[in-house]
Amino acid sequence: MIATMSTVWDRTAEFLSDNLSALTPIVLLGIFVPLTVFGSLLPLQATAGPVGGIVIGCILLILSLIQIWGSIAITALAFDPAAGRAPAIATANNRLLPVIGIFLLALLAALLFTLPIGVALGAGGFTPAMLSGAGSSLAGVNGGALAFVFGYVLVLTILLLWAYTRFFALIVPIMVMERRGFGVFTRSFVLTRGIGWKLFGVLLLYFVVLEVSALAAQGVVGSVLRLLLGGEGVLTVAGVLTQIVVAAISTLFSVLSVAFVAKLYLATRDAREAIVEAA
Repeated sequence: MIATMSTVWDRTAEFLSDNLSALTPIVLLGIFVPLTVFGSLLPLQATAGPVGGIVIGCILLILSLIQIWGSIAITALAFDPAAGRAPAIATANNRLLPVIGIFLLALLAALLFTLPIGVALGAGGFTPAMLSGAGSSLAGVNGGALAFVFGYVLVLTILLLWAYTRFFALIVPIMVMERRGFGVFTRSFVLTRGIGWKLFGVLLLYFVVLEVSALAAQGVVGSVLRLLLGGEGVLTVAGVLTQIVVAAISTLFSVLSVAFVAKLYLATRDAREAIVEAA
């Protein structure tokens, strides 16, 4: 029998509380610092020139890869806390490229499903010029094309959320523990059988709480700091300090999410192995 979500949460909380010293350096370097720098640099990309935009884009990409590395290291530590931080870091170093490859494959598959949107808009008379300037509008696009795009995006969003829950949610733990290739998607689908909707609900709740908390912190803390410190422009002291607070909240939720998924993987794997053995 698969452990309940509450049991998995209990195991997650126990792991985090018992391994704070081992987790802290990984979390700071692999999650918190990249999130802080990422959020501070992202507004600059829109105002930077072509060369500056490319440089900032490359930095943002590197920061995203570091976050993936941090997630892998936390996952590895969750699997074997007794081994300590060093083996977890070694696992993250070894599995980073394979995990990135699987991520890119999943991203490519998702992008392929968006092609009908571009085709429909193009057939309906859409041109990039419609989105440029202050008066950007889709008023010139055929109404039938817009209706199709709206319905397609709605259905695609639901399908992608379902696909994420069943095929992608357990990707990192599977890649760390089982070292599979393209078979990770099938393995994730098998392991999430019977808990898909429960997992979907947990992940949806996680993202909602994360967004609400981050937006609240950004609004309240940002307003207070702007009043106290002032400053104008894209990059200000108040903006950086606000991003540090937002990054701290996002880091907390990220660590919870990564550890939870790792413990969920262990619970589902053990349950499936028990079912196979019984059969």
